[in-house]
This record gives sequence, C-alpha cells and structure tokens, in this order.
Amino acid sequence: MKRQLIAFSLLGSLTACSALQQLGVPIHSGSGASSRPAQSAQPRSSGKVDQLLAEANRLADKVKSGELTRTAAADQLNAARLRIAGGNPVDNDNFAVYRQLTVEREAGRIDSDAFRAKLEAHLREWMRRWPKYSPKPADPAFSNFLLKLYGLPPLGY
Repeated sequence: MKRQLIAFSLLGSLTACSALQQLGVPIHSGSGASSRPAQSAQPRSSGKVDQLLAEANRLADKVKSGELTRTAAADQLNAARLRIAGGNPVDNDNFAVYRQLTVEREAGRIDSDAFRAKLEAHLREWMRRWPKYSPKPADPAFSNFLLKLYGLPPLGY
C-alpha cells in the first residue's frame, strides 16, 4: 500500500504537484514492499511498469524544478511509453485521456481532485470493458502503470 501511495503521488506530481505536496506525500517510490497480495501473472509486465514508474519519477523531478511543464512531461512520458512498451489501442486511449486531463489541469480548468476522479473513472471503465474486449493487447503496460498508481488490479489478471 505504501508503494502504491508513493506511486500515486508520482502521477499527481506530473499533473498536480502543488496539491500533493500540500498533503506531504513523497514523490519518489521507496524500496518498501507493497502490502497488496502478489498476483501470479503480474511479473510479465511488472518490468515495463517499473520502467514507466522510473521514467515518471525522473520527469516529476523536472516538473517540480520548473524545467518542464506538466504537459511537456506527459509528452515525454508518452515517448518513453512507446519506447518501453509500444502502442496498443488500450494504452493509446488511456494515454490520450491522461494527456487531455493534464492539459485541462495545467490550464486551470480542473483541479487535482477532478483530475484524479476523472482518470480513475476512465480506468475503471476499462476494467469493466476488459473481459469482453477483443482483441486484447498482450501487455497493456501503460494502463497497468496507471492502474497500479490508483491501487487497482492490472488488466487481464
């Protein structure tokens, strides 16, 4: 659970740095073990998810220092996503929503709470659709990265 909270703070740091800093949530993931039970098929994509988390941490530092805007960080995270995991319809859709919400957050049209609520609702919709979705991508790593940040189970497991 601690790792999930830290990872969620990372997502927030890319999209709502000031709000999460007010909560006192650390940005970087620690080495503590997650209290969520291990899932048998998860290791297949956990390496890609961890790589995305590391890249998001790196970008969060740049956002925090003012070197990058949230939207620029999202674009760089997308480039890393495509390099690490490749594209697929599910990840492409979730990234498009993530980026649009980031643009809205950066423009001040939504706050960090609305950002989190909208993205979580979109992810939950994918969780609902997943069992009947066809053809399923072999490894929706970016979607699973976001789901992990929200403490939700990965798709397909």
